Amino acid sequence: MLEITDNSKIKLLNIVLLYSNEEEVIEYAKKLCSQSISDNISLIIVINKAGDMTEENFKDSFKEIGIKTYFYNPGRNLGYLNGLIYGYNQYVKMHESPEWIVMSNTDISFSDNSFFEKFCNKKYNDDIWLIGPSIYSLENKSYDNPQYKQRHTLKSLNKRIFIFKNPLLSYYYLKMANIKAKFKKKEKQESQYSYSVHGSFFFVNLNFMEVLKTKEYGPLMYSEEAYLAEIVRLNNKKCYYESDIEVIHTASTVTGKLEIKKRARYIQESLEYIKKEFYI
Repeated sequence: MLEITDNSKIKLLNIVLLYSNEEEVIEYAKKLCSQSISDNISLIIVINKAGDMTEENFKDSFKEIGIKTYFYNPGRNLGYLNGLIYGYNQYVKMHESPEWIVMSNTDISFSDNSFFEKFCNKKYNDDIWLIGPSIYSLENKSYDNPQYKQRHTLKSLNKRIFIFKNPLLSYYYLKMANIKAKFKKKEKQESQYSYSVHGSFFFVNLNFMEVLKTKEYGPLMYSEEAYLAEIVRLNNKKCYYESDIEVIHTASTVTGKLEIKKRARYIQESLEYIKKEFYI
């Protein structure tokens, strides 16, 4: 990896979703504005679901923040990945796309104000389509990247589908997963290639985005990481975990509100979609 001598020319597009969390999105925009190269960052907000704040008041909140912001309202909840793709497609109708697109949650903080500058100071090989930073989970006091180093086997996929089809099994599985995450800490790892990276914050290069923009993800949510990893794999490209830059993930503020029964159904449907699209 070679250093770029002039990162003032590097432009970044950060796409996020609004889902009844106006204050969190506003705070995230303020964090972007504190970045050393904030002038190079444009923020896209896709309104999947408005909360108590009116859309007019919400947009007015960004006038003094100082980050270039674009708002797009599809009129319905498109889900996580489809919402992000929608935001990109709306943006490029009127603007040129930058080299890198950031897709992220808004329950994110940055380890320092040079996070994006550090990223832009790196040059990645053309075959790297998807990059995930180090992600520290504040809730679990553990690291979430790289998410998976190896591709799931069909056997492991079928096992998880079976679990999430069964309400009792899925209940205890999710409960145990939460307990395991709190007690079995993952240490920070060195940079490396991986099968997938965590979906709360990741970089997509322009070539990958041009492929993604024509696709529609079947499920409403969950298993987006596997979907992205499979498209990367099928195009003979690579996914990379970058340990030199780090974000702090506060919590799953949207999906965490879902009751376990509904969450299990969404997970089951997403896994069956992955199986159908990429395994059989």
